[in-house]
Amino acid sequence: MPPGVLWVSSRILPSAPTLAPQSFCTWYEETHIQEVTSLPGVPRAARYEALSPQPSPTTWSSLVPWLTVYEMPDVDYRSTEEFKELDGQSRPGQELLEGVFRQARFDTRFCEEVQWFENPVSSAAGDGETSEEVKKKTEGPAKFLISAALQPADGEPAHADFDRWYREEHLAFFTRAPGYRRSRRYRVVDATALDGFERIRPEVPCYLALHEFDGEELPWGVLRESAETEWARRVMGGLVREEVGWYRLKRRYGEW
Repeated sequence: MPPGVLWVSSRILPSAPTLAPQSFCTWYEETHIQEVTSLPGVPRAARYEALSPQPSPTTWSSLVPWLTVYEMPDVDYRSTEEFKELDGQSRPGQELLEGVFRQARFDTRFCEEVQWFENPVSSAAGDGETSEEVKKKTEGPAKFLISAALQPADGEPAHADFDRWYREEHLAFFTRAPGYRRSRRYRVVDATALDGFERIRPEVPCYLALHEFDGEELPWGVLRESAETEWARRVMGGLVREEVGWYRLKRRYGEW
């Protein structure tokens, strides 16, 4: 019963003849996510939109503006019949098929949890705060999300070095950043894409990290510094695939 997330990024295809962003988001946020989170195996979700401006024109989120992260207490729930009956997992009605699915792309990844790291500073009680107030403040999605899908080079040494870098340096470095709340790391166990409702299996990075921040903006200075250590340069320089997205929380669903 491994916990994890369902990570779904979405975009309207450039060739879409009639699908407007507002119509797409209204359907997604008012209908589709509600249907998914009504299932017992997907109790919560967070919907994000790409930050504007993006830190680079080549980021994943500069090309794919929307991301939804569904919480799955058991990532194997994806194999149940009730999950497979969802629109998109199965064929939707003709109007929805032509009006949405044939005009959009959905990249879907089921991810199994590897590490959960809470910032000890953000989870500590401040003056006059009770433990319940801290819990309420830190549960649920934060205001900003960095989604980092990364693929080290083949071979156990590169993967082991990648994991040690995260555990021994990278996440600890983030605790210096104002507003940093937590990081969650995953291994991708299944990945497909619906492109105009054609199901494909793209090559995707094997690891995913979700870094969450509160505050008025992301701590760009600390983020840059975290990538400039000798260890970070070695790990990042050895990546064979990288998809990083920068997002702002748009809406949350379910009880957190």
